[in-house]
Amino acid sequence: RKPATVTMALRVAVVGGGPAGACAAEILAKAGHETYLMERKMDNAKPCGGAIPLCMVDEFDLPEEIIDRKVRKMKMISPSNKEVDVGRTLKDHEYIGMTRREILDSFLRNRAIELGAKPINGLMTKLNIPEAGS
Repeated sequence: RKPATVTMALRVAVVGGGPAGACAAEILAKAGHETYLMERKMDNAKPCGGAIPLCMVDEFDLPEEIIDRKVRKMKMISPSNKEVDVGRTLKDHEYIGMTRREILDSFLRNRAIELGAKPINGLMTKLNIPEAGS
Protein backbone atom coordinates (compact mmCIF):
# COMPACT_ATOMS: atom_id res chain seq x y z
CA ARG A 1 0.00 0.00 0.00
CA LYS A 2 1.09 3.51 -0.78
CA PRO A 3 0.88 6.01 2.06
CA ALA A 4 -1.77 8.66 1.58
CA THR A 5 -0.46 12.03 0.49
CA VAL A 6 -2.01 15.24 1.65
CA THR A 7 -1.56 18.43 -0.27
CA MET A 8 -2.11 21.54 1.77
CA ALA A 9 -1.64 25.09 0.61
CA LEU A 10 -0.07 27.25 3.29
CA ARG A 11 0.01 30.98 3.90
CA VAL A 12 3.63 31.89 4.58
CA ALA A 13 5.38 35.11 5.55
CA VAL A 14 9.08 35.38 4.74
CA VAL A 15 10.72 38.13 6.77
CA GLY A 16 13.75 39.56 5.01
CA GLY A 17 14.14 40.08 1.28
CA GLY A 18 17.86 39.43 0.93
CA PRO A 19 19.17 36.42 -1.00
CA ALA A 20 18.05 33.83 1.58
CA GLY A 21 14.57 35.28 2.04
CA ALA A 22 14.02 35.90 -1.67
CA CYS A 23 15.06 32.33 -2.51
CA ALA A 24 12.81 30.93 0.22
CA ALA A 25 9.90 32.99 -1.13
CA GLU A 26 10.64 31.76 -4.66
CA ILE A 27 10.56 28.10 -3.60
CA LEU A 28 7.38 28.54 -1.55
CA ALA A 29 5.57 30.47 -4.30
CA LYS A 30 6.66 27.92 -6.90
CA ALA A 31 5.17 25.19 -4.68
CA GLY A 32 1.83 26.99 -4.77
CA HIS A 33 1.84 28.43 -1.26
CA GLU A 34 0.41 31.88 -0.59
CA THR A 35 3.67 33.70 0.06
CA TYR A 36 4.33 37.16 1.44
CA LEU A 37 7.86 38.56 1.20
CA MET A 38 8.53 41.32 3.71
CA GLU A 39 11.51 43.65 3.36
CA ARG A 40 11.99 46.95 5.15
CA LYS A 41 13.91 48.63 2.34
CA MET A 42 13.33 47.24 -1.14
CA ASP A 43 15.96 49.51 -2.72
CA ASN A 44 18.62 48.86 -0.07
CA ALA A 45 22.24 49.05 -1.21
CA LYS A 46 23.84 46.86 1.44
CA PRO A 47 27.46 47.56 2.23
CA CYS A 48 28.32 43.87 2.60
CA GLY A 49 29.81 42.19 -0.43
CA GLY A 50 28.06 40.28 -3.12
CA ALA A 51 30.73 37.66 -3.73
CA ILE A 52 29.29 34.51 -5.29
CA PRO A 53 31.33 31.38 -6.06
CA LEU A 54 31.00 30.17 -9.65
CA CYS A 55 29.10 27.04 -8.57
CA MET A 56 26.43 29.23 -6.97
CA VAL A 57 25.91 31.26 -10.15
CA ASP A 58 24.59 28.05 -11.74
CA GLU A 59 22.86 26.85 -8.56
CA PHE A 60 20.85 30.08 -8.30
CA ASP A 61 20.36 30.26 -12.07
CA LEU A 62 21.74 33.79 -12.22
CA PRO A 63 22.03 35.52 -15.58
CA GLU A 64 25.45 36.74 -16.69
CA GLU A 65 24.43 40.42 -16.45
CA ILE A 66 24.04 40.09 -12.66
CA ILE A 67 27.80 39.55 -12.37
CA ASP A 68 29.49 42.93 -12.12
CA ARG A 69 33.08 41.63 -11.96
CA LYS A 70 34.83 38.28 -12.24
CA VAL A 71 37.49 38.08 -9.54
CA ARG A 72 40.24 35.49 -9.65
CA LYS A 73 42.48 36.83 -6.86
CA MET A 74 41.57 38.85 -3.83
CA LYS A 75 42.97 39.46 -0.35
CA MET A 76 40.50 39.97 2.46
CA ILE A 77 41.71 41.59 5.69
CA SER A 78 39.57 41.41 8.81
CA PRO A 79 39.32 44.20 11.41
CA SER A 80 41.68 42.12 13.59
CA ASN A 81 44.19 42.10 10.70
CA LYS A 82 43.71 38.45 9.72
CA GLU A 83 44.41 37.96 6.02
CA VAL A 84 42.79 35.47 3.69
CA ASP A 85 43.85 35.01 0.08
CA VAL A 86 40.74 34.24 -1.91
CA GLY A 87 41.14 32.47 -5.21
CA ARG A 88 44.24 30.39 -4.54
CA THR A 89 42.34 27.18 -5.32
CA LEU A 90 40.50 28.45 -8.39
CA LYS A 91 41.13 26.76 -11.72
CA ASP A 92 41.95 28.92 -14.77
CA HIS A 93 38.31 29.07 -15.98
CA GLU A 94 36.83 29.67 -12.51
CA TYR A 95 36.06 32.95 -10.81
CA ILE A 96 34.22 34.51 -7.91
CA GLY A 97 31.36 36.61 -9.21
CA MET A 98 31.01 40.02 -7.64
CA THR A 99 27.57 41.55 -7.65
CA ARG A 100 26.09 44.75 -6.35
CA ARG A 101 23.73 43.66 -3.59
CA GLU A 102 20.91 46.00 -4.62
CA ILE A 103 20.92 44.39 -8.09
CA LEU A 104 21.25 40.80 -6.87
CA ASP A 105 18.63 41.19 -4.14
CA SER A 106 16.21 42.93 -6.49
CA PHE A 107 16.67 40.24 -9.15
CA LEU A 108 15.98 37.42 -6.68
CA ARG A 109 12.98 39.24 -5.13
CA ASN A 110 11.49 39.98 -8.56
CA ARG A 111 11.85 36.34 -9.56
CA ALA A 112 9.91 35.31 -6.45
CA ILE A 113 7.27 37.97 -7.16
CA GLU A 114 6.88 36.76 -10.76
CA LEU A 115 6.08 33.31 -9.32
CA GLY A 116 3.36 34.77 -7.09
CA ALA A 117 5.05 35.98 -3.89
CA LYS A 118 3.44 39.20 -2.68
CA PRO A 119 5.94 41.88 -1.63
CA ILE A 120 5.41 43.92 1.52
CA ASN A 121 7.61 46.94 2.07
CA GLY A 122 7.65 47.07 5.85
CA LEU A 123 9.48 46.40 9.08
CA MET A 124 8.56 43.41 11.26
CA THR A 125 8.69 44.51 14.88
CA LYS A 126 6.42 42.03 16.64
CA LEU A 127 4.70 38.72 16.05
CA ASN A 128 1.66 37.65 18.04
CA ILE A 129 1.07 33.92 18.01
CA PRO A 130 -2.38 32.93 19.27
CA GLU A 131 -2.48 30.27 21.94
CA ALA A 132 -3.72 26.83 20.92
CA GLY A 133 -7.49 26.65 20.91
CA SER A 134 -8.10 30.38 20.63
